[in-house]
Amino acid sequence: MYLRYLHFLSLLSLLPFASPGTATLPPIHYTISRRGGSFPTTDTANLTYLLEQLQIIETRFTATTRDFNGNQVVRKPNRQHGTQANTILLGDVGREGNWFASLQIGDPAQNVDMDLDMLTADWFVFSTGSGKGSYFLDFNSKSYGRDPVVPVLLALANRVIVDSESPLLFPTCRAPTDIFYIPTIKRSIPLSFAHCRPAKQWLRSLLPSGAYLGLAPSTSLSQLKTPSLMQQLMEKEILDTPFWSLVLLNREQGLFSMGGTSIAAVKQVERDVEDALSFLDDHENAKRDSEINTQAPIVLDASNDWNWVQVQGSDGWWQILMRGVWIDGVKALQNQPAILDVNTPFILAPPMAARSFYSSISGSRPLPPPYDQFHTYPCLSPPEIHFEFAGWNVKVLKGRRDKGSSSPGGRFSLGRMESGSGYCIGTIVESRLGVAGAVNEKEPSSGFSNMNGLADVWIIGEPFFRDVQVAFDWKAKKVGMQKV
Repeated sequence: MYLRYLHFLSLLSLLPFASPGTATLPPIHYTISRRGGSFPTTDTANLTYLLEQLQIIETRFTATTRDFNGNQVVRKPNRQHGTQANTILLGDVGREGNWFASLQIGDPAQNVDMDLDMLTADWFVFSTGSGKGSYFLDFNSKSYGRDPVVPVLLALANRVIVDSESPLLFPTCRAPTDIFYIPTIKRSIPLSFAHCRPAKQWLRSLLPSGAYLGLAPSTSLSQLKTPSLMQQLMEKEILDTPFWSLVLLNREQGLFSMGGTSIAAVKQVERDVEDALSFLDDHENAKRDSEINTQAPIVLDASNDWNWVQVQGSDGWWQILMRGVWIDGVKALQNQPAILDVNTPFILAPPMAARSFYSSISGSRPLPPPYDQFHTYPCLSPPEIHFEFAGWNVKVLKGRRDKGSSSPGGRFSLGRMESGSGYCIGTIVESRLGVAGAVNEKEPSSGFSNMNGLADVWIIGEPFFRDVQVAFDWKAKKVGMQKV
């Protein structure tokens, strides 16, 4: 499998890409990885660890609130309190569990890890003296400086005009320009970015260094008010289609594309890899084929049809309507709002929806407190689950357990309830977002801004991106899907 993956990466850069639109320029592709490796799934679930991860997820989502912008409901960062409150950016650079790509910045090129975040909207480089993460040394780059085109872009976007020697309105951040090497097209181009360096005496100077790419579709979540990466690539005519897409090949690697999708390339790579492996003897071929059939990370649906859904809800995140949830051929739930987030390792369902979901699975039951957000089911009888979007049903969480995972009960399992038990914990977890008493959740209030709007919303996380390639149109605010 490792040899196969190396062939995949080497051939990928040589192939054309497909776009759900009418792009004439090739999309830009990045290989992405999950920091810290795959989400751990063991034979017996570590309930303490799972609960900690659930609390981290809830903290990420409660970092914003809803508010009015004229007559529109938008999502904005929470107002922080304290002496350093106005220096805190949304997101966690270098957080374990984030999906990230590798950037090449400057002359000579420096490799900097860039985290992807679908819940934030800013693009920035974060440099601290902690010694953790991947550090960008601006004084080592001969091309670090100011781009005369940047003030024009800022003016066209009705944003604040700055130069590289002046701070942004956000403390400790500046807006320089440097050379970025763009894979796929193999060109280096100057791009403006926010460069944030917290003072040494501040707590944030202890955090990891790295880059961060916010992928949320709304500028209401932007704290830096600087041009986004994809906006600049469109302005410089590097891209001509306002799409980006994600697909996860397995539990540790995936593809992130801007300006289109990677669907055609992956199909071609699959064929070319098969040809490249044809010289191996029959035994090796049989062994590899067995591994591929078990994991099947890059076999894509032959249809080129995309299924598009309009973003809805308060302006901020990629929230869509899930028309139905089907369990073993029976529609158990309908018209469920759902937010897409690749950095969430579970699928979260609102309390009533989660209980209705598991009540449709024979033998399922919730765990006792403090783990009552998790539900169990018979390991030998995992349910067949379909999510429905705009009349399109896709089977999710299908198949046996992944290679490298010792969890029984198939991909739907987070591990056994206890050692030797015949019951497994399901990866669809009961959410407490918007419920009083949850992490960082306030008691109910009459003020609209104190309601985060998440009480009845699903969070569709990482497992879904293993089953579906998802494309995002950030101008039209639509989400397209195609089965993997």
